Amino acid sequence: MKRLIPIILLLGLLSCESRQTVTLISYNVGAFSKYMDNSTGGVAQLILDNGATYVALNELDSCNRRHANYQLADLAAGLGDWSYQFASAFPYAGGGYGNGVVTSKPIQNGYSVILPKGDGSEQRSVAVVETPDCVFASLHLDHKGETAAYEQMKVVNEWFTGRYSGSKKPVFLCGDFNVTPDSEVIELAKTCWTQLSGVDFTHSTTRPRHCIDFVFALTAAAPVKVLESVVLTEGTAELSDHFPVKVTVEY
Repeated sequence: MKRLIPIILLLGLLSCESRQTVTLISYNVGAFSKYMDNSTGGVAQLILDNGATYVALNELDSCNRRHANYQLADLAAGLGDWSYQFASAFPYAGGGYGNGVVTSKPIQNGYSVILPKGDGSEQRSVAVVETPDCVFASLHLDHKGETAAYEQMKVVNEWFTGRYSGSKKPVFLCGDFNVTPDSEVIELAKTCWTQLSGVDFTHSTTRPRHCIDFVFALTAAAPVKVLESVVLTEGTAELSDHFPVKVTVEY
């Protein structure tokens, strides 16, 4: 019996050290209609081909006059009935408009965080989900100027650090920040978040000149290791005016 004790202890240590790999995608899909009538099928195939588990989506219509369908639900169905969370930023054309998350994991809790309009163009939102593995969020900041985006980022920092600092699960923040890597908004983000994605251009797909789409992890939560970070340019130029950002991490 004494000889079994070291083996049992070793197995216990190995189970505690188990690691998992997960692929995240951040994608501004432009209401699935920037360059074609409906790019939902192409986006779904891209997600599946790249083995993503969590996808943050920006610029989604929900049952409005521009698009009468619930776009996020249709995408989730096309992925094989994935879980999803929509965060309406503001009423639009008789329905909604905002951000969303789709994931192959079960969603335990979902939140919509409304960001102030300030002197920006419109109110913005963050879609947040909690799963057994992590917290994952889809963000879209104002595009009019850095002042509004900066104030919105302050709210994001306060909300996430207040709720998830010390989390034993990693916390991811993805989306279209509408600012470049050298901006004050990104510097503010880095006071609470660790940048996982690179600085390759993500916008536009016709004339790539800016990196404005990012993937971050909350520094005060469980740490992650980046295994891959890439902007997906091949075969995506017609799907939206943004290229998707793919990040694979281990934790």
